[in-house]
Formats: sequence, structure tokens, C-alpha cells
Amino acid sequence: MRSYLWIAVLVTGIVGGCSHRGIEQPMAADRQPELARVENDSVIVLPPSQARQFAVVPVRVDSVGLMLRVAGRVVAKAVVAADSAVPPLIVFETNEAAQRYTEYLKARASFEHSSTQLARVRDMAEHRAASGKDVLEAVTEHRLQQAALLDAESELRQSGLRPELLERMNTGSVLVACDVPEGFLPYVQLGESAFMSFAALPNDELIGRVIELADAVDPTTRTVRVFILLQRAPAVIRPGMFATVRILKRQVNAAIIPRQAVVVAEGQSYVFVQQDSTRFVRRPITIAGDTGKEFQVTDGLTAGERVVVARTMLLKGLSFGY
Repeated sequence: MRSYLWIAVLVTGIVGGCSHRGIEQPMAADRQPELARVENDSVIVLPPSQARQFAVVPVRVDSVGLMLRVAGRVVAKAVVAADSAVPPLIVFETNEAAQRYTEYLKARASFEHSSTQLARVRDMAEHRAASGKDVLEAVTEHRLQQAALLDAESELRQSGLRPELLERMNTGSVLVACDVPEGFLPYVQLGESAFMSFAALPNDELIGRVIELADAVDPTTRTVRVFILLQRAPAVIRPGMFATVRILKRQVNAAIIPRQAVVVAEGQSYVFVQQDSTRFVRRPITIAGDTGKEFQVTDGLTAGERVVVARTMLLKGLSFGY
């Protein structure tokens, strides 16, 4: 009798355990892991366990002297020509630019010659020493040379160089070009000081002046070419050399953030601002200066906001669907 009782207890335990496991299994199946999601194309919502992995720092606002930092390149240098009676010889970084400048000089000389010839023929016609046909031929030749000059100047401008810019170069001067993002352009003015350092002169900082801003924005890089003239450059500086250029700006109130907080997509700079413990919003910003370690932001952030400074590329991928 006692053995039957133990068997009944054992069967009851097995059945109860099976029924208990049968109840737990659907509950486990219903428990799905949380996933990151994007709301309104700019707000990223993360599970708490993942959100804690993104380090943030508070934004501070301060009055700063903006310093725009860009890469530059020596595109031309004026050297003493073999014939000292002629203007300085311009040496370019590429053969293409040199050829275009040579073609421009030839076209300008031909145009000036045709202008002189036209004036002479018209004077002769007034004194009945030339016919109307001679005047017509001189006018036609003058117009042809004018068209050739305009074409040569257009080709030279394709290299980013204006003839008037090269004519301002004196012997020993160099012309440095740097491509400035279009968002920085309002902070670059003609005549501003530009501080340049070269690998060939690691202990020296040379000072030039901004003398020219290109008329158009490059459609691919969304940058504007800025030209800096460095008078009396050291002899070691050569066309084609790279330079680190810092353009001094005026005092402004700017938000200061680490460089690693910024991501770029299609030419626009963004940061990710923490809204709460699990939400991060993508925010476009305007960068006006660069100290090398920090960006100076004039639009898009306010003091006290917290920006992500670690694993920002992961948030970029989630936000833009990469």
C-alpha cells in the first residue's frame, strides 16, 4: 500500500512539472529583446542597456577668437626670370596650369597687337591712306583675337587662377590655395591674416594675407577655394608643397565640443544630442572654427546640452540607414 502511495506522488510531481514547464514556455517565447529604432528620421531610441554605452559631454559656450584650420597647397611661386627686364616668372605646381597661363599670355599679346593694328588702320583711313576694306579686316582680326583671349582666360580660370591674381605676385612671393567648406565662408574675409606652417620649416610659422575668394562652390566637395599670398617666402618653399593654414577670426560666442562628437554626411556636419536616458537626436550644426582638438560651433547647440562623443559612427549608421 505504501509503495502505491509513493508511485502516486511521483506521477503527480511529473505531471505537475510538465504542466508548469508548458506554462513557462509560451511566456519565454513572448519575451522579445528590445531593438533600436528611429523616429521622425532624426530621433534614435535605444534599449537602456545599449544607451549606457554612449559617452556624452555637456556643451559649454564661451567667447572665443575663431581660428579656421584647413589644409593648403602652394600652387604658384614668382621667381626671377632669366631676362631681368621682364616681369617675374611664375612657376606652377602642375604643367597643365603652366600651359594654360602661357596660352593666356600669348592670347593677350595677340589681342593687344590687334588693338594697336586696328587703331593704326583707323587712323590711316581717316587720312585716306587705308580703305574701308582694310578697316573691316582689322576689326574682324581684333574681334577674333578678343574671342581667343576670353577663351584662354576661361581655361586659366578652370585651374582656379585669375590673371589679375597672378599679376599681383612679386619676385619671391608664393600663392597658397586652400579649400574652405561653404559653411565656413561667412567667416573668411579679404585681407585677414593667415598663419601657415610647412613640413620643410617645422619650427617656423609664416604669415600671409587672404587676397582672393573663388566665385563658385565646388559641386562635389562643397568647398570654396581661398587664395593666400605670402610675400618674400623662404627659398625652400616650392610649388606643390602642403601647408597647415590657420585663418584668424573675430571674437564670437561659440559652443565648444570635441572633434569626435561630429559626423559628416553629404557635406553637412551633425552631432547627436542626448534627450533622455534612451533617446538621441541628430542635430545639424554650423562649425565656424577648429582648434585641432575642438570645434567651435556657432549654430545648432546651446549651453548644457549633452552630445555623444563615443561610438558616434554607430549612431550615424542607425540614423541614416547605412
